[in-house]
Amino acid sequence: MSNDDEKTPLYWMDFGNAQFTGQVLIGTIRNKIAQPISKEFLSIPGMNNVTEEVSYSTLRDTDSGPSCSLAEALKKQDLFVNSMLAQAGCEILWKMIREGRTLHRGAYLNMETLRLTPIPV
Repeated sequence: MSNDDEKTPLYWMDFGNAQFTGQVLIGTIRNKIAQPISKEFLSIPGMNNVTEEVSYSTLRDTDSGPSCSLAEALKKQDLFVNSMLAQAGCEILWKMIREGRTLHRGAYLNMETLRLTPIPV
């Protein structure tokens, strides 16, 4: 499969959350795409994807799982955690498509403090 095939994955965007916090992270799939060369910006060879950033052995089973009702689901996570993360992820994608670059490879969200902290490239 060639790198210009529309079915070849080039980037991996991952979303994860707990009750009040979450993160979105985009990374390149290694050895699949050469990052563009720019005279204006310093290009990097790639961005780590989530499996290179997160140790899944530290995650607890109680942090996630199916819920049978809205009330049960809201006990596990605040109402707007997912939508806020989705907006942040869409903004990163939009900048990549519109500008052909991104200055941020993700963001951390804390709904208790109402902070969205960008993760720079």
